[in-house]
Amino acid sequence: MKKNTIFKQILFFIFFISFIGCTNEPLEGEFVQEEENTVEEGQFKANVESNDFVTNATAAVLTTANNTLTLTAVKNDTGETIILTVENPAEGTFNLTLGNPSFVNNGTYLDGVNNDNPYVSIFALGGSGQLQITEFDTTANTVSGTFSFIAVRILLDANGQPVIDGAGNTVTETRNITVGEFNKIAFTVDDTTGGEGNNQSPNDVFLAKVDGEDFVSETLSVTQTTIGNVNMINIIGENNLGQTLRIDFPQDLGVGTFAMEALSDGTKIIGLYNQNNGGENLTSNPGTLTITEYNTGEGIIKGFFEFTGTDPLNIDPTVVEITEGNFELYGLDLSVEINSSFSADINTVSFSPDEVSVTQDTFNGVNRVSIIAKDTNTNQEIDLLFPKDITVGTYALESLLVNGEEKIGVYTPNTGSSETFKSTSGTLTITAYDLETDVIEGTFEFQAEDLTGNSTDVHQITNGEFLVEIQ
Repeated sequence: MKKNTIFKQILFFIFFISFIGCTNEPLEGEFVQEEENTVEEGQFKANVESNDFVTNATAAVLTTANNTLTLTAVKNDTGETIILTVENPAEGTFNLTLGNPSFVNNGTYLDGVNNDNPYVSIFALGGSGQLQITEFDTTANTVSGTFSFIAVRILLDANGQPVIDGAGNTVTETRNITVGEFNKIAFTVDDTTGGEGNNQSPNDVFLAKVDGEDFVSETLSVTQTTIGNVNMINIIGENNLGQTLRIDFPQDLGVGTFAMEALSDGTKIIGLYNQNNGGENLTSNPGTLTITEYNTGEGIIKGFFEFTGTDPLNIDPTVVEITEGNFELYGLDLSVEINSSFSADINTVSFSPDEVSVTQDTFNGVNRVSIIAKDTNTNQEIDLLFPKDITVGTYALESLLVNGEEKIGVYTPNTGSSETFKSTSGTLTITAYDLETDVIEGTFEFQAEDLTGNSTDVHQITNGEFLVEIQ
């Protein structure tokens, strides 16, 4: 059974990423050193185009499989995110210029508005950066340092294609992240095995035709990674001429036909082909991927694909036709770890519970589910109750449980010491429900009133969203 390798990083435009890893060592004297760290313990700080970015919400992971450290800092009020990724971390100074020389090290900035198109310190677009690790404590598992980087992204149109100016050049946008500091950020160690490499099953199949000629893989790599909380599968075949063919797709697609994209942040469905003649990677524009079999129990995915390969940056005029592509993958780890999420607005005030649980019971012979979300700081609680056999769709919320089929919303302003308010109107929408994994996702809104008449208050629950696993 293959293991997921947790790469807690966001990659930019996957066609830039090399199929061969590069060794990275601390730099010596190449950059001017940053000023001494001045932030508080646990704090992460920087300037983004002269605007302050300060947060204590920073997660760090050291992945031992590839000895890579990733720090992810989120500014909660705006959704802005800064991600620093460096391989072989130690005290010293590191180049964050992705693609020169490392194809791992980078600085990434997400603006909180269009996070599907991040800014990254990628060399090919004029990005650069440096990271100085001033303390790397493997006993306390904390890291401190300073950083700065220039991050760039390609401006995309409404169809997700690069915007081209009047001179035929690709339009880019730049963000300068300066005077970055972080102090004693705690990191966890992920020692999951696996990662890049030829870890495919001997029964795996990966075939296609390139301009009508058979593409036969002499080496084949099937890798499972997690990028930006999306579990991905990467299939890379290389023939005896060094030409490479690659397909990336989220591992939870299921059976169906899906459109490929020409650009990817590492979490999109994309096909890539490289002729090994010094030209650019040619990506799918257009293309389709069809999954014909998806067996979570046996870890099997089968399907076929086709795409037209072109250079998304319009540097290389080559066009190739990839046809009759098919693949069979065996022994995959298709288990999904779900981080439950639940959010809503209560009378226009944000409700972000720190406890989310799911219980089951039976009423009148009907198996029922209760999602219980509680903010232990304020003692506010929202409950959603519905039959376990509910299907995707939108349902009216009711107030009372009569025959077991009712869908009900409940709001408690102060658990243990206040009245309970039940939905007198509103809707529950199930947007996805995987019966094999019992993962359910949906939205909701309702008006809540005290049916006992002890309180005349009326509460408005809006913008509700949830993602949980029924256990």
